[in-house]
Amino acid sequence: MLTKTLIRHRTRGDKISPLLIDPGDRTLLAIAEELIGVFRESAGRTRAELLEGSAAIIEAGGAPAPVLRGFEKLLLDRTDFDTRPDPERMAFRERVFAESARLLGAGESESPEAFRGAVAAAVGTMSPDELMDELYGDLPERQPVVRFRPLTPERFLHRYNAAQVQGLLIYAAAVTVEVPDRDAGALRQLFKYLRFRQLLADIRHQPPDRYAIRIDGPLNLFYQSQKYGLNLAVFFPAILHQPEWRLTATVGIRRNRTHRLELDSSCGIQPWSHAFLAYVPEEVEAFRAALEAKADDWTVHPASEFLPLPGDRYCFPDFSLIHASGETVALELFHPWHASHLDTRLTQLEKVAAPPLLIGVSRALLKDEELAARLEGSAYFQRWGFLFREMPTVGKVTPLLDRLAKE
Repeated sequence: MLTKTLIRHRTRGDKISPLLIDPGDRTLLAIAEELIGVFRESAGRTRAELLEGSAAIIEAGGAPAPVLRGFEKLLLDRTDFDTRPDPERMAFRERVFAESARLLGAGESESPEAFRGAVAAAVGTMSPDELMDELYGDLPERQPVVRFRPLTPERFLHRYNAAQVQGLLIYAAAVTVEVPDRDAGALRQLFKYLRFRQLLADIRHQPPDRYAIRIDGPLNLFYQSQKYGLNLAVFFPAILHQPEWRLTATVGIRRNRTHRLELDSSCGIQPWSHAFLAYVPEEVEAFRAALEAKADDWTVHPASEFLPLPGDRYCFPDFSLIHASGETVALELFHPWHASHLDTRLTQLEKVAAPPLLIGVSRALLKDEELAARLEGSAYFQRWGFLFREMPTVGKVTPLLDRLAKE
């Protein structure tokens, strides 16, 4: 992800537009190829050595400096460094500090150079310079490169353009995405990724053939807005896999002022990554296994279909729970940053007789007194809902499933 200083944009009136580069520009492709080459050959080198190699290319110019620094930042994001703590170095550092304190207390140092020499002699047979190298060998600039995930220069320039859009979305107050309803498979992938990033959306069908997906932006939140903003930005690449799309957002990147961002599939940004494949986090898999072990007649699957709700609205739940009889019920989880969506969902479900949806609500949401009172007064939640902390537990869900099976 790009830092704020590397986000390039233009404002005109109330509109804001990312400054995209031409992904077919030969000069930029050549620079990208050079930089990718430096990173590809970096295994075993330190971070400082890697940055020295990339700095030589950046200083040679050929493109605006912010663009080239953005290239470097995105390539660093694709680089893994060895950041593991070194117990031996930590023990050595403690010895050095202890000897330093002892020598200072004894008043044996006549100059900084003499002091460093005395410390080096006290802790081992090494020179003062070798002592400094050993003492600070685990600082970030000395961490060795473990792995770099390469990509072609062409795909990398699309990655850079997408990063410009992502940088603006981090400062969004609201985002609306419109996609056609023609490709069910592509839509399922989009909504799976939405849920994977713990984003909730108000989904409406707009006749004759479109879905409008409204997602709250981080500037509308008071709880973990930075993390939510990052999740929203990381969701953007999934939109690029849609055959047709349109995005509008209210962006507050400038203090005390918002601008409107409008972008669609004609902008030229192409996917640089593979389509999202449903990864199941460990805690989710643990919940699934525990529930199936305790509730013999039920199986759990990540949701793969829309659930229609009153008012021509839809939701895309977290799980589908399927009984041996064939009966299916959905489970939707509301995390601490989903307060507004939870309030909307409770209103929608007040008009529903049968329970199409079980609701799990994070206890952190109870800090909002109004919302806590809303849950307390909701007949639907009291019957078909439960509270959880990090993830739902089997003990919270099975009573609802038992009640459902009896009705």
